[in-house]
Amino acid sequence: MPNTSIRAAAEGLANVNRRRLLNLTGAGLALAATAMATKPSVAAPTSRVADLEAAFHAEWAALRAMEPDLNAAELRYMQIKGRRPVLGEMTPEENERLRKTAVADLSKLPPSRASVEHVEAMRAYTKADAAARRKSGFGKLDRAYAEATHRTGDAANALLRYPAATLDDLAAKVRVHRVWEYDGEDFNFIMNDIARVAGNGGVV
Repeated sequence: MPNTSIRAAAEGLANVNRRRLLNLTGAGLALAATAMATKPSVAAPTSRVADLEAAFHAEWAALRAMEPDLNAAELRYMQIKGRRPVLGEMTPEENERLRKTAVADLSKLPPSRASVEHVEAMRAYTKADAAARRKSGFGKLDRAYAEATHRTGDAANALLRYPAATLDDLAAKVRVHRVWEYDGEDFNFIMNDIARVAGNGGVV
């Protein structure tokens, strides 16, 4: 998906950003469709393609509508969240003991004091961070946004994977691509579409 929100505060959350298209751009797809045409296209997309395109745009609009509230909640969260604990250094004695320990015996070494303190600090941080997400409303909205992102992606993929029968069907896929970039791995679906439409002489 387009990078619509900076998730600097969302430690541990799945990255929901879309990968950039590797092999074909929307402009390239439009050019390929145009090159196949033997006469101007004046028809609308087939009914199923039109429905799938409309379903995508509905999900996309809902996703974008969530962003102002999400961004405001993220700012509130950033203002009250704590600082993530940093693992401290081992003592000179611990470093020396580690240096003298054979690889086969490393699992027998007791944890360093710094690592024990870090585990305790992380436990407290995680609890406080969850409270900050609840208080700011960011946690709930962020989960809802992630779910909406998946729904929007599913809607885009449903259109991509539906076989195009006309140039107008291909144009619908171009319009969605310009909003929600398809992944490079989707190239085969586009090639199959082009081959299918070309097999009909490119006539709508």
